[in-house]
Amino acid sequence: MNKRNVPQERRPVPGAEKAKLNRLKPKSRLVVIGVILIIVLIAAVSAWAQSFNLSLVGGDNAEVACDGRGVQVQRLSRTAVNIICSGPSSDPQPTATAEPTNPPAPTATSPAPEPTNPPPEPTATRPVPEPTATTPPPSPTAPPPPGGNIQPFAGAPACEEIGVAHDDRAWHGIWNYDYGCHWDHEHKQNPHDVDAIFGTEYYSLAGGELSYPWQTYAGAGEAFEAYVAGTATENTAKHEGYGWHYFTNGLEICDQSLLLGSQCFDSFRVELHQVGGEVGALTRFHSVYSEGIACSPEGAARMQFNNGAYGRNINGQFYALTRDNINQFPAEFAGCGFGSGGGWLDLGRLNWPERGILQPLPNDNAQFANFAQFGPPEAAPYRIHPYNSPNSLDSWQSEGNVFNCLNSDPNCEQRIMVGYGLHILQGESIGMTEPTNASVPANLRNTQYWCVDPQTQLFNCDPQSNPGGNDNTAQALFRAWIAVPSGLDGSQYDEDGARNGAFTFHGYTNRYGDVVDGCSAPGLDCVPVRFEQFPLNNCGQTACKAAYRGGTDRDGWDALSVDGTPIQSGGTPLIPAGELWLKYPN
Repeated sequence: MNKRNVPQERRPVPGAEKAKLNRLKPKSRLVVIGVILIIVLIAAVSAWAQSFNLSLVGGDNAEVACDGRGVQVQRLSRTAVNIICSGPSSDPQPTATAEPTNPPAPTATSPAPEPTNPPPEPTATRPVPEPTATTPPPSPTAPPPPGGNIQPFAGAPACEEIGVAHDDRAWHGIWNYDYGCHWDHEHKQNPHDVDAIFGTEYYSLAGGELSYPWQTYAGAGEAFEAYVAGTATENTAKHEGYGWHYFTNGLEICDQSLLLGSQCFDSFRVELHQVGGEVGALTRFHSVYSEGIACSPEGAARMQFNNGAYGRNINGQFYALTRDNINQFPAEFAGCGFGSGGGWLDLGRLNWPERGILQPLPNDNAQFANFAQFGPPEAAPYRIHPYNSPNSLDSWQSEGNVFNCLNSDPNCEQRIMVGYGLHILQGESIGMTEPTNASVPANLRNTQYWCVDPQTQLFNCDPQSNPGGNDNTAQALFRAWIAVPSGLDGSQYDEDGARNGAFTFHGYTNRYGDVVDGCSAPGLDCVPVRFEQFPLNNCGQTACKAAYRGGTDRDGWDALSVDGTPIQSGGTPLIPAGELWLKYPN
């Protein structure tokens, strides 16, 4: 008989379960408390905001409503966005926005001397309506994400498509890194890159980074002196033509620059207006603003190169060659100074259909055909736009001009002058120039453009084989200059009160560069100028010119290149391959 083992009944040991329970209680308490906190947190967050993941397929449409202060859209990639509904403000009263403080305008000086041939009266004595600054557009629907750095990607939207408002007084490139969107035009180099040298006063005087109260307007010229209200202005009609160019540390090529003048520029910043091709070629006057730091040969020789910049060691510390440092240490920076000015720039005669052939236009000065006075057509000032040549090197050059020889001033009395020379690099010309169109309204002109789709106005050059080509983005500022009549040294306008080879002046000129009185704010014929010990040494009997001489190799700039190197010269394209972002004009 098999004996079967019967399992023993397990009886609880008195007190054992209580001990085990006591060991588990602390952990259970933490779990219970944690669960309660999570429930409370979820309830609180749910009362404040909710997050959803929403996936759409082709053809779907989603409408999002926000019961809060506003919606912020952050583009994460080509196929993903993050939408944030801002909660109610903790302050029910809106915070007042402080008005920007503008620096006081330069004080008008004593009356100007009577010129041999009087220039047009300034607006102070001949009031005329002036072009008004374009009203800034409303702010974007949502502020940009802080520290946005979205890189360009294929299929990126146009900024207007996602509600980013365009401000035609603000500088921008082709790509918006905050919103991850693109514009259909750009404005060349960022002027803020050299604010450390020139300061920010200009932006306050001009009312923004682009355009200014002395912008030109439709029909601007010698026969149309006064602005007529309602006439299209340069910024409203041809905003895309504004661009900035600058350079620094020009003393390294000072010997070349001295071939053009008696002083040379170390640094220079210029805002110009230029639309390549016919639109600009048929226009004689274009607006401009320039500022630069100039040195005489003696002043340049005293400069030292340190940490990538020219300047001086003063009391054991290095100071770069900037406008403010010149003001702070005038003796140590003797021989170097600052100058600025602007107005209307006369770009002279049109060379067409090739260089050296004068093509008269209806708004030309009759004196332009006088080669004895002005030299051959290719002598500056000129605009060269070859016919039927998409790979031409178009050229604008104002040097040699005494800042506008007007019918009212046939002897071209010397004025305060600024100017530049600009190459549109080969392959970047927009299209043909037809001189007969100068007498035809812009909307009725029949013009042949290269690589421009007539329906979309997009530059449609093959972006694979010619990225960025034929869109007028690759330019070279190969000349820059400011000239001051040598007779202003020690005159009633020279605020240092001595004939010492340096000119200091804070005041205004009219649009042509004549010193005027009675101005209290910038205007069409009240262009602010500023000179701080600008060098006027050994300049001869006429004008003292500070100049910069560069070239297409040194100064080629392509706004569609990652680093500014022209794409045709090996620069890396900023626009993704296969994309068409730019429209005419640009």
